[in-house]
Amino acid sequence: MLAAVLVLVAALTGVGQQATAAGSGPRDDTQDYFYVPLHGPGNGAHDTHVLSLYFAYDGRPRDAELTVDASGIDGVAVIKGGADGCKPRMPNFTCSMPLHPDSEGLNSQELAFLPAAGARAGDSGTLRYTLKPEGLPAVRDSLTVIAGQPELRVNKIPAPKGMAVGERFSVPILIRNTGDVPTRDVELSIDGNEGLSAVTRHSNCRYSTDASTIKCLLPDTVIAPGETMRVTPALRLKTDRDAPVTASLDYGASDAPLSVDKPDPDLTPGHAAPLSLTRDPARGKGTTFATDQEGVRAMVPVRNTADIEAFGFSPSLLDVGSSHRIRIGYRNNGPADVAEVRTVFTVPPGTKVTQAPYDPEREEEMIDQPCQTKDNGRSYTCTGGAAVGHKVFYDFTLRITSEDTRPGSVAVSGWTEEGSTTRVKDTKRSNDTAPVQPDDGVSVWAIGAGIAAVVALLVVIHRRRKASRSGPAKPPWLMRFERDPRPPIGR
Repeated sequence: MLAAVLVLVAALTGVGQQATAAGSGPRDDTQDYFYVPLHGPGNGAHDTHVLSLYFAYDGRPRDAELTVDASGIDGVAVIKGGADGCKPRMPNFTCSMPLHPDSEGLNSQELAFLPAAGARAGDSGTLRYTLKPEGLPAVRDSLTVIAGQPELRVNKIPAPKGMAVGERFSVPILIRNTGDVPTRDVELSIDGNEGLSAVTRHSNCRYSTDASTIKCLLPDTVIAPGETMRVTPALRLKTDRDAPVTASLDYGASDAPLSVDKPDPDLTPGHAAPLSLTRDPARGKGTTFATDQEGVRAMVPVRNTADIEAFGFSPSLLDVGSSHRIRIGYRNNGPADVAEVRTVFTVPPGTKVTQAPYDPEREEEMIDQPCQTKDNGRSYTCTGGAAVGHKVFYDFTLRITSEDTRPGSVAVSGWTEEGSTTRVKDTKRSNDTAPVQPDDGVSVWAIGAGIAAVVALLVVIHRRRKASRSGPAKPPWLMRFERDPRPPIGR
């Protein structure tokens, strides 16, 4: 009997409706508070003027009305506009808001805010709203609107010394609030996106499978304006086996009203002691901080190596004047990923390039094509990166200009970054070059410094018999590499 009474009261008052399952009705998924910056774009304020009221829903399509009561934010902020035809009028207004299950389970109404005239940093009020779906109970909720905004900056760490593969090191992170109001919740984001991963997995952090992406949530954490806090203990990272010789580490901090309540489901929580923030005794003195909220990228040199293997080509002699397509390239045999591989194709003297690799998307974006020549086509330099195990190929069209049988070549080299002057140490230099030269037999791929014969003996005997009956045969220019008939074209 008591349970029935409680259900009836909840239905009449709307209490508990935000917990309604999405299958039977919408559920409010809006953040608990919202900052309205007191200064305009270009001075540190991002797109935080726009608030999205989110409602989870996976039922059938139906109409709904959203009623907003803004009387509680008088003197703090004003609502100047809304998306999808919603035209707010202070202090109360109603907008239509159709619910669609095909919107990835989340329906929203955007409202644009400006600070009220005379509002001061820290002024706050309550925004109330009610969503009434057709044929379903109403969903009522509210959030706190705050004038001002915390702006968090992280420190720039000194460039580490060259790390060995598997070496562990600490990343001391400081967070300073340069905004005009205190934080309420703090999210720390770390992304070792190129060969770095966490050693310790803290219980208030969530990690990707390889521990390269980390998000740490510190709810109810107050950093006052001007205050500097230290992440304790310092993060411990290590270099991975496939780390490039210049790994990168991105990290930053933000006030995160959404992340605290809705952690990323693709990340798994750790189990070690949680991270916390403690006041920095030196108050950040002598430390260089980021100039915006985008965070910091630190470059971490790693003493790693990579075997880059060249793929050449061995064509057969053909008629002067004929044209043929060839494909050259390389493979990264590891262990390190390589940011830039330079492939130098020296054209055989008896041929001329009539078509170099071409990417129409690069043309549209006004980016240089992957292969360039600076000596009127006698050689081409192609640039591209390569993760471990990846093959990259470039297509050229050659015209036979003479019976000159001197070879051309393909030479590859790895570099630490795009445009870098520092080479990646190659553990096997013998396969860094491959020939592009005429052959007196059937065409095959040239792998490394030699040519791999892939044509069955029966085919050779058949052609020799045919040649003995009808005179010298002209073998075809190209036979596809049988184990990889259509390798991807390098960009």
